[in-house]
Amino acid sequence: PGNDQNQDDNDYENLATDKKEFDLSLQKFITAVNNSKITNREPKLTKTADGKITFAEVTTPVSVANNDLITYTIRVYNEGTEAGYAKEIMDDLPAGLEFVKDNEINKKYGWKLYDNNGNETSDLKQAVSARTDYLSKEKSEARKENCLLNPFNKANGVDKVDYRDVQIVFKVVESAVKTSDRVIVNTAEITDDSDKDGKPVDDVDSTPDNNKKEEDDLDDEKVDVKYFDLSLKKDLVKIIITENGTTREIAINTDQ
Repeated sequence: PGNDQNQDDNDYENLATDKKEFDLSLQKFITAVNNSKITNREPKLTKTADGKITFAEVTTPVSVANNDLITYTIRVYNEGTEAGYAKEIMDDLPAGLEFVKDNEINKKYGWKLYDNNGNETSDLKQAVSARTDYLSKEKSEARKENCLLNPFNKANGVDKVDYRDVQIVFKVVESAVKTSDRVIVNTAEITDDSDKDGKPVDDVDSTPDNNKKEEDDLDDEKVDVKYFDLSLKKDLVKIIITENGTTREIAINTDQ
């Protein structure tokens, strides 16, 4: 008896277990301006030698004008080895971008407005963020839709990374732009998540709703707002003269 591994009365086996890690990440990109689709801003996924996911993004701001409607797609990926849900997503409301309440996309994804104290509001002037629980276990099951983000298998290609999308629409208000370079930065973040049973869970490399740029649960997108220049040019093209009951026209040469 004893712990001599060379004796035939002592047998053992090394058991290797995979460590479960919950790890959601978020990317945000513009997919339309008014009715024109934008297809070149979707992030490109690559995988490093150790199996980590990286994203290549287009960072040049999209040029927009006053009253343009911008559609943003917010995409949540599961980079971890544990399934789960993006329970809540937040999008901030920077000066120059106005949330469009009656827009069908915004109504579909159930966005709600919140003020600086974290209270729900219907007043656009008081609102500083919009939040949605569209991808949560409760809301997705109520729609009879599966929004569970399946685990990422590092042995597979990046095309196997599971993701879900939500969208949000803003209107450009040129007069409200405050930045000197006229570039508006709009940020989205995962503000709450849950495991496959809808229970609280800790993300391995991010803390929800803390607005830390170095974490992968938030991302921003940029637009460059053109100056609103409305000019009116009047040209005199003809003179109409009525004299002694007779009307005549004198054409004006506008090429001079």
